[in-house]
Amino acid sequence: MKLSCVLMAWALSVCPAVLLATQMLLELFPAPVLKALPSSEPQEGDSVTLSCQTKLSLQRSASRLLFSFYKDGRSLSIRGISAELQIPKASEEHSGSYWCEAATEDRQVWKQSPQLEIRVQGPLNSVDSSILNPALQKPTASETPPMEPPGPLRPPPAPSAEHLRVSSSDPHLLHQIQMLLKQMQDVKVLLGHLVVELRELTVYLKPGITKVADK
Repeated sequence: MKLSCVLMAWALSVCPAVLLATQMLLELFPAPVLKALPSSEPQEGDSVTLSCQTKLSLQRSASRLLFSFYKDGRSLSIRGISAELQIPKASEEHSGSYWCEAATEDRQVWKQSPQLEIRVQGPLNSVDSSILNPALQKPTASETPPMEPPGPLRPPPAPSAEHLRVSSSDPHLLHQIQMLLKQMQDVKVLLGHLVVELRELTVYLKPGITKVADK
C-alpha cells in the first residue's frame, strides 16, 4: 500500500514536468514552410530563391537553427546556417518536388516542411513573333510596292488554329492576341471607308467629268 502511494506521488510529480518539457520542445519553433521566390513556376533562365521560413520562440531566440534542402528524395544542402537556397539559372532539370528541414544544432528537435512543386516553363518558341508584334509586318520604304488602283480589299488573315491553341495556355498571350484581333477589325473598317472615298475621288477626276466642269 505504501509502495503504491509512493509510486502514485512520484508519477504525479514527474509526469507534469515531462509533459511541460515535451510541450516546450514542440513549441520551440513551428514547422517550416518552403517558398519559391519570385514564383514556383519560373521561366527558363530565371533566378529562383528557395526560402525555408520558420522562427524560434522568444524563449529560445538565442539558439540557432540549421537548414537542409531536398529535391525528389536527394539532398541539395545539409545543415547550413542559411535559410535560403539559390538557383541562379532555372532549367527543366530544376523541375520537381522540393522540401526543407529545420533542426536545432544538437538535432534534438527537427521539423520538415510540406513539399513544394516547382515547374520551370520553357520558352514560347512555337508562336509566330509577327502575331505578338504587329510592327514586324510593316514593309520598309524600299519594299513598299507601287500604288495600284483601289479594288476590293481582302480581310486580314486571322491567326491559325494552331496559334490560338498555343496561346490558350498563356492567359497573357491570349489577351494580346484578342487585342490584336480587335485592332485588325478596326483597321478593316477604316480601310473600307478609305476605299469608298478613293472611288468617289476617281470618278470626280475622270477626263469626261473634268471637261464638263471646264465648259
